[in-house]
Amino acid sequence: MRESTKMLLHYITGIIIIITGLLHLLANNEPTIGKIITSNAYLYLMNMALFLGALLYHAFNGVRVILIELVPDACWTKLIGWAILLIGIATYIVGFQVLLLALGFA
Repeated sequence: MRESTKMLLHYITGIIIIITGLLHLLANNEPTIGKIITSNAYLYLMNMALFLGALLYHAFNGVRVILIELVPDACWTKLIGWAILLIGIATYIVGFQVLLLALGFA
């Protein structure tokens, strides 16, 4: 994947974080709107899963860019990219399991 595509996804996930984070805050802090959002548990789970995925991509891509700036070697760049991808996938799986337990699906 080209670097420009990765950065475009970085910007898109920033917007997704704002939207899904707002829904999460409303669901947990606003009594009237929160009931509407949390009434369908599956939609709320999808919102939280999307929020987690966008947050992890945005954060790990930022770390990847910082590490690549520190070590601008082509071989290390590939290694850093794959390592961050594997760590991100493992983190998402664990986070999704926590979401399932917290929302009572497991």
